[in-house]
Amino acid sequence: ILIYCGANKICNLMLKKYLKQFLKQSHFIHWLIVRIIYIYLKFVYLTSKWEFVWTDPALKKQLNTSNGLLLALWHNRLAFGMHIFKKYDNVFALASSHTDGKIITDVIRAMNYGVIEGSTNRNPTRAVRSIINSLELGNKIVITPDGPRGPVHKINSSITKIAYKYNKPLIPISCMATKYFTLNSWDKMMLPKPFGKIIVTIGSSIILSGDSNIDDNLLENELLNLSYKAEKLLCK
Repeated sequence: ILIYCGANKICNLMLKKYLKQFLKQSHFIHWLIVRIIYIYLKFVYLTSKWEFVWTDPALKKQLNTSNGLLLALWHNRLAFGMHIFKKYDNVFALASSHTDGKIITDVIRAMNYGVIEGSTNRNPTRAVRSIINSLELGNKIVITPDGPRGPVHKINSSITKIAYKYNKPLIPISCMATKYFTLNSWDKMMLPKPFGKIIVTIGSSIILSGDSNIDDNLLENELLNLSYKAEKLLCK
């Protein structure tokens, strides 16, 4: 049994490796996957009932006039994020450049958002420099602080350091849906289903201390609380 399980695991890893190589080489298949995801998500967004709940109602008007800010969203809520920010100008998403991330990146671009390719925990210098340059231009940047590889719901990026050092607002956002698929990924990515209800919870701008451990814990707790709040509101 142990030999069988080990062999099965090796086969799965090999299949994933060959699939990634195939996707890299086949531009048509890559394009087709991106289009299918794009069309599906557009249909979901159109047929879903959306409700936005603001912790600070004043932020609703200020969000589009801020001169550069950071928006934090759990990685497994990315499929919702492409609708959440559609009403705002100059929104960029930080996205990984690996094979899986490239598909997500191209879907984000198809949704008319800007993309900063990279990761704040893989080749962080380049990514951080791009984030800072974009913030100085007054853009809004969406970062998944537990991405691109987890652990899930644990801050592993330098988002709080950047926000504190450059005095930029850091706003946590989460959401929950009545209907969704859970993908077999490291973060159990949530893919919303059509004709459901989605509640988006937007927190207040986080007051940072400059101590990265304290600030990371604060952001993590805020995101978890907003996720819990969205779930509870759906149950009413």
